[in-house]
Amino acid sequence: MAWGMIGLDRVVTVLRTLIEFGRLPHAILLTGLAGGGKNSLARALTAALNCSNPVDDCGPCGCCPSCLKIAGDIYPDLTTLAPIGRARNISIDEVRSLRQAMAFRPFEARTKVFIIREADRLGLDAGQALLKTLEEPPPDSVLILTTASEAAIPDTIRSRCFTVKVPPLPMEMISATLAGQHGMIGPEARLLAALSGGALGRALALESADTWDSWQWLNRIMGAGETPVRLTLAWEWIDKISIKKDDFTTILNLLRFWWRETIRLAVSGLEALEGPGPDPAQSCWAARLNSGVIGRIMAALARLEDSLGRSVNPELAFGNYWLTIFKSD
Repeated sequence: MAWGMIGLDRVVTVLRTLIEFGRLPHAILLTGLAGGGKNSLARALTAALNCSNPVDDCGPCGCCPSCLKIAGDIYPDLTTLAPIGRARNISIDEVRSLRQAMAFRPFEARTKVFIIREADRLGLDAGQALLKTLEEPPPDSVLILTTASEAAIPDTIRSRCFTVKVPPLPMEMISATLAGQHGMIGPEARLLAALSGGALGRALALESADTWDSWQWLNRIMGAGETPVRLTLAWEWIDKISIKKDDFTTILNLLRFWWRETIRLAVSGLEALEGPGPDPAQSCWAARLNSGVIGRIMAALARLEDSLGRSVNPELAFGNYWLTIFKSD
């Protein structure tokens, strides 16, 4: 687990080699999934550049004053910009402040580090201001940009950065990490790993107990024998999640994943499943799937997502979804 980064050994090897030979670029663009470890990697790189007692692989020791300050977010030579406000943009004033800070010598570091998170949120003016810094970089500073949307970074900025792609992690690695380091039981860890899409941070951000409870509710609803009973259970679940004022992103992902697993079960069998199943409800629905039913399911999911995105009453949106799913079943 190089530099404390799970599953990113190849990426760390590239950065470590650049540091070892004094070839680290002044501007680095880290791209990859949201929650995929980009920001943790940026901080690990900061520590590697400024560690007082680097280990054999040019990595941070984790124990020296610099490493401890970086871990505690109190290092005077580390500055982070991130989108703020309802618009979630990074303003030109913030970039100008960053440029001014880069002009000063480090307080205690060998290399000052400036991290711009979600760099795709740079406004046009802010991007132009940043471009001037990229064209005339200070000798004792490194600028690290992170983004989950590389295509949204202007070519003028991207071409002046050394791009490092942070890959998604295998689901089994995420599942094992959740179980081994965070005490989550096997099926629960597998569910969160499957929903993470390869991003450990995304899996850790999920409320594990709530997500698992919702998964069990979903199996209970889909496994009920009679449509009136299914709808009654569905309304109870809707009331439960509405009271908690969930943003419904996790619920939508759960619904999609439940159907994706069920379709996999129908087409390819048990070996194709990624989640904690198969639940008897999935087996039952897998046996009755056909092109017409699958089309109805996909249309219902699309309408539900659209309705929730337009702030339609959640109870009404979910009610329409369930009525469509169980129609003529």
